[in-house]
Amino acid sequence: MRDKHFRIKKASLLLVFLILLATTAFSQSADTSSLSQCIDIAIKNNQNIQNKRLDVLINQAKIAETKADLYPQLKLKGNYQYYPTVPTSLIESSAFGGPPGQYSATQLLVPQSINGSAEFSWQVYNPAILSALKISKLSKGMSETVAKDKLEAVVYDVSATYLNIQINELQADLTRSNITNLNKNLELTTQLYNQGLALKSDIDNLTLSVANLETVLNNQLNGISQLYYLLKIYMGLAPDYQIVIEKYKQQENNYSYLNNIDTTSYKKRSSYMSLQQTGDLFVLQAKSIKAGYLPSLNLIGSFGYSGFNPEFELFKTYNNKWYATNLIQLNLEIPIFDGLKKRNQLIQNKYQQQQNFNTLQNLKNTFQMEQLNAVNNYNLYIKEVEYQTKNVALANKLYNQKLLEYKNASASLNDMITVENTLKAAQSNYLNALIKLKVAELDIKKANGELIKN
Repeated sequence: MRDKHFRIKKASLLLVFLILLATTAFSQSADTSSLSQCIDIAIKNNQNIQNKRLDVLINQAKIAETKADLYPQLKLKGNYQYYPTVPTSLIESSAFGGPPGQYSATQLLVPQSINGSAEFSWQVYNPAILSALKISKLSKGMSETVAKDKLEAVVYDVSATYLNIQINELQADLTRSNITNLNKNLELTTQLYNQGLALKSDIDNLTLSVANLETVLNNQLNGISQLYYLLKIYMGLAPDYQIVIEKYKQQENNYSYLNNIDTTSYKKRSSYMSLQQTGDLFVLQAKSIKAGYLPSLNLIGSFGYSGFNPEFELFKTYNNKWYATNLIQLNLEIPIFDGLKKRNQLIQNKYQQQQNFNTLQNLKNTFQMEQLNAVNNYNLYIKEVEYQTKNVALANKLYNQKLLEYKNASASLNDMITVENTLKAAQSNYLNALIKLKVAELDIKKANGELIKN
């Protein structure tokens, strides 16, 4: 068991040396950006996150708007009115001692009137407004949860894209290293050909292999460029913004298998909390509908003066007199029958609450499934990385042995090409397994609601 552990550790160290050797000629810039720096930029600049933050501010303003209906309202009113022709009214003659059933035409108004008043109103008791205030506060909390959910999605996208760039750059570096090795073999084959120990077709074959790898490298670099564009979009940056990320820091494989799973972690996920808040919203809406059955009380006050003039004299009253026009009014409104409107609204609300509960249960099961899949994938990819690590070490050993034999003319070019292809496949399989493992780590954090710290 100890020998096996020693061999695995030795193979891991050998792989570290191989990748570091492949990346020596491509040292990173001093102005590289770490993953945490990219995430910070995305949190600050991503337009979707900004919009969700604005939603929070909008709902904050809505709370203040709803609260305004609970405060006393005060306004000043003024009115100037002039009749070029004063309206005529009919008055029953009996009102002035005349015979009943007969009417006399008379003018009750004067041509000019001026009114000024201060009006005061206050919702002394209105349960509908109180319910609306609770709904507004919950809506603000919901917008905060949605903003957090969008933030988690951006953190995941930035992290996954960042890791993809790192692994793809490792792959490109290994391709460069393989091109270098092929060029060395081409030089060696040319020397053997000059000595009569190799064929011209061997040189052509190696030249073609170098050209093919150059094409592969160009495709890899194009893919990396596209991933950089995608990363900058997630970060809220323009596609032409200049950014270089850190090289992947290869470490010894010391991953631990996950066995214990907290199946209640789904409760920490923003999507689940948002759906819970939707259920709370339906409950508050039901209370708001029921509040429509309750009476409301409104206090109104108006205090002002009116002036009149039988002549047109702007802003001047007859005999300079002003008459007080004061009013205090208390309005009580008691709902009696609304055609069963509120009853049907409550029935709809009941069904909506049941729908929300069903969706919540389905989301719970889905999130638990995602969590189990993420853990299973993580454990599987640990084994795959360990296996591919040993494969790379073995392929590298075979390559060095076959290279020595080829130099001594005891192995054919076909043998050399075979082990080279085996080494390239092993390297590619290792990097593919590594990116799967890193993404599985992200998936576990996502499934556990741990992508961002509260």
